[in-house]
Amino acid sequence: MKPPIRIKNLLVTRANTTICDISELTIEHGMCLGVQGINGSGKSTLLRVLAGLESEYSGLVDIPELYHPVGFVQQSPFLFKGTVQTNLLYGAKARNIDQAQDKAAKIATLLEVHSLLNRDVKNLSGGEKRRIALGRTIILSPSLLLLDEPFTEMDSSGIELVCHYLRELQTTYSTTLVIASPTPLPELLASDRIVTIG
Repeated sequence: MKPPIRIKNLLVTRANTTICDISELTIEHGMCLGVQGINGSGKSTLLRVLAGLESEYSGLVDIPELYHPVGFVQQSPFLFKGTVQTNLLYGAKARNIDQAQDKAAKIATLLEVHSLLNRDVKNLSGGEKRRIALGRTIILSPSLLLLDEPFTEMDSSGIELVCHYLRELQTTYSTTLVIASPTPLPELLASDRIVTIG
């Protein structure tokens, strides 16, 4: 059995204000974990800790090596200037990933953004931008994928599409998913476990 991610007594504070407080959390390898809570409950902070972007905390956060690389799509995904294709390939080119063009084309097809490859990102809808940010992260083949409110600004067809794709990642590649949301996750996602924080 592969070792899980373990969190114990995690505490993040800012100016004497508690931002995130989790007594204990175990994330099993290959599972889809939904993290729910109201705004300000610490969901985004938890993801930042798991992504290694938050270093000022106390407590135990044990992430075994098998969960690397880590992919993180933030709540307000940042896209680079240029086309959709430029964005999808950005990280892959920087890391010299083999067959990056082919992988980008496949991901664009699966996320139904292949017709947008030559479009400037400033002309995309909010839901399209989220799918591009997800695709740009997926092309790096993360073992742990962290998604902060990924379904915001998506219509029902976009949500269904992304849910099916995430489940495929989980079942085919044993990708571990941690998805933060202020509302219940779509039933299509069939999360293995839901935790509420805050």
